[in-house]
Amino acid sequence: MTSKDTSISVIELRQLLYGILDDHSYVCIRFRLLGEMWKSNFLRVIMISENGAMFKDERTNETIDITDLNNLMQFEIDGRFRQFQPHFHYDLIPDFVAHQNPPSLSGDVNSGAGSQCADGNGKLEQA
Repeated sequence: MTSKDTSISVIELRQLLYGILDDHSYVCIRFRLLGEMWKSNFLRVIMISENGAMFKDERTNETIDITDLNNLMQFEIDGRFRQFQPHFHYDLIPDFVAHQNPPSLSGDVNSGAGSQCADGNGKLEQA
């Protein structure tokens, strides 16, 4: 992600959340879930799971459990953290979309002697 990018992957969001949690940062996050409006308050990151995260609204004392970060559409943070700017709306690219269009290979795939590829049974053959 560059400083002008507005879209980030779920993996980048997860790295941001781990960074906030690990650095004991006072930065909070506010987000919008698929089909919902923005959360009214900024939330503190309290835990990160394999696919989701748990947040705490310190104004209402409510705990919010997001089981899948792919359900987030947008987010913003309330303070600068690493390359992320405060009060800037970042769009989230879900994992399943990011992996549907893998980057194309450049150059000749079969160039170079001794390259290997798998046959239909998963065995490697010399090309």
